[in-house]
Amino acid sequence: MIYFSLSACAAISPEKCKTADWYNLGYSDGQNGAKRDRVNDYTQACAEVNIKVNIEKWQAGYEKGNQIYCTPENGYRVGRAGQTYNGVCLSQAFVKNYNKGKRQYDIAEEINALENQIYQLKEQYRKEPNEDIKRDIRNDIRDLEREIDRLRVPQVLYEVMF
Repeated sequence: MIYFSLSACAAISPEKCKTADWYNLGYSDGQNGAKRDRVNDYTQACAEVNIKVNIEKWQAGYEKGNQIYCTPENGYRVGRAGQTYNGVCLSQAFVKNYNKGKRQYDIAEEINALENQIYQLKEQYRKEPNEDIKRDIRNDIRDLEREIDRLRVPQVLYEVMF
């Protein structure tokens, strides 16, 4: 019981329950891609202070905000930013573009990790007195640079489906 209470408290404070504009809160949740069951967190948190959530207003706002969130353009933006998609859109174009953007994000993250490995190997190389080990480090660096080049092959970044 305490676990749920703590989770609900994180959703909304008792003070906010008293003054909440349920339509605007729903709109904000929809526009940010929150799950549709987010209203349950509010209901539970506000019940603790005997405040009833206006679910109908929240849902109306959520639907309007969700329409803005679920555009194909936003799908790419959300994916490219590495944000989690909560499965709240009916639009296949959103999902397709989200997946494209997410792939680009994943590639950028992988390139960054490889560049960090190269940096560490260069630091190791700089300090290494043994020439055989230095040769192995150079080979490792070359292999990592080739992998980065492979990842950087131009790819179709964005396609809007209407």
